[in-house]
Amino acid sequence: MEKEFLEYLESEKKIINNSIQNYFQQAIQDEDEPFLREFLSFGQYFIVQGGRRLLPISLKNTFMGLCSEKDILDSEEIYNVSISIELLHISSLMIDDLIDKEEYRRGKKTFHRFISEKMAQRKKEDLEEYAISSTIYGANIISLMGSQIIKNSKFSRERKEKALGLYLNGMQGVSRAHLLEEYYKQVPMDKINLENYLILADKRAKQMETAVGLGAIFGNARKSQMQPLMQAMNKIGIIEQMVNDLNGTFGKKTSKKSIDSDIKTGQSTILTVIAYQSANEKQKKVLNSVLGNQNATSEEIDSVREIFKKTEAVNFASIYSNNLKNDVYRNLQQVYPGLRKEIMEFFSQLLGYITEFKD
Repeated sequence: MEKEFLEYLESEKKIINNSIQNYFQQAIQDEDEPFLREFLSFGQYFIVQGGRRLLPISLKNTFMGLCSEKDILDSEEIYNVSISIELLHISSLMIDDLIDKEEYRRGKKTFHRFISEKMAQRKKEDLEEYAISSTIYGANIISLMGSQIIKNSKFSRERKEKALGLYLNGMQGVSRAHLLEEYYKQVPMDKINLENYLILADKRAKQMETAVGLGAIFGNARKSQMQPLMQAMNKIGIIEQMVNDLNGTFGKKTSKKSIDSDIKTGQSTILTVIAYQSANEKQKKVLNSVLGNQNATSEEIDSVREIFKKTEAVNFASIYSNNLKNDVYRNLQQVYPGLRKEIMEFFSQLLGYITEFKD
């Protein structure tokens, strides 16, 4: 990955983080309830402690790639409104961490762990219920704050109304994918296919297509520009999910997330879905006994990794990702009138960055 692109992402991240800090500081100042001020303070801390900010950066670049010269001259507001999509993303992470019982996110305590420790004087059983309810309601607040940012932005009423509709549609899509993910955990593996997996991948893909959709709306883009760009970003989201699946099982052991976690929790990854469809009876017996088994040994987990390789699940994920990459380039070429040259280059580099990224 080119050093210049990584430096660009870092510089944009700093600007967006500054917008996040300013927004939360104002929200804290406006809040009268002491606990909610504390909640907002942790929300601010939780968001700025890490993350790549690819969603708001993509929103901003879409705007810059499609808007008029007049809008470019008044582009500072796009940074402020871009944090809306980051809040939608954060609310999704809060729910993910809660459901997966994660202790840490980006090396820091997850939201539900932080909240429970803040109330450590209560009984343990009360604490767990409190952490669960606070995280669920807190995630709702964070995502709705994103819609409020759009509503209060300086863009025209028409653009804001369109953007709000798209944002709420994105919220619905992410929630739908979360709900289906939980449902599929109860479904026998032989009933889950690639189509089901792609629906689950919407948890990330929907966020990414919403990001560029918002950028296109704020940039007053045409339908012929917005639709293929959203289609491209949706596919980039699916590719990123597949890359995460591969890294989550075959990544470095020094990674922040355990490479055993997906197997122990029985996640429906591209590897489990394809492997089970191709496995023989002996291999299926191993998959059935190990996937979702929190007490699985290292040897048992390694045996599942071997099945992922022998059933060609790993190769399938790589080939399918490459096919989607080709589709992304075709979608980007269909944007008409086209993106500005430097913005087209941004999306090309973004695709390479996501493909190569190791958590």
